[in-house]
Amino acid sequence: MKTVDPAATEVAAASAIATMSEHGYRTTEPRRQVVAAVLLHTKPFTAEQIVAELPAIGRSTVYRTLEILASLGQLGRLLRPSGNPAYIVTLPGHRHHLVCSSCGEVVSFTACPVERLAPELARDTHFVIQGHHLEVFGLCPGCRSEQINPSN
Repeated sequence: MKTVDPAATEVAAASAIATMSEHGYRTTEPRRQVVAAVLLHTKPFTAEQIVAELPAIGRSTVYRTLEILASLGQLGRLLRPSGNPAYIVTLPGHRHHLVCSSCGEVVSFTACPVERLAPELARDTHFVIQGHHLEVFGLCPGCRSEQINPSN
């Protein structure tokens, strides 16, 4: 199980706050608290989880802050196996995700098969492709071995 490194979390929080400020967003205390709460998550989380963790902060502030962080590349958006949206702390840049259907473990990857497919899709459908998301669902090695060797 992954654990959160407090020193790394502090550096990441400072970086996220600085990025928000550089892009003209106010870095209020409630937003700082949302950033700190988000960085404690090592697995995908929902906006409602953050709302529950920070009951003193308004729901709209949580949702707006998560969307700001996602738009700045500090968070990735993904769909859970259930189809429900979630966020994950990620490195900036174009990424896709492998998502464990059992435990929720997420592995990011940068190879993008959609980039080769997008021009053909645009030509065939007359769409102007503006972006895409790709999540691949399966079982992580730990959950696979639990299925193969379940403890009695």
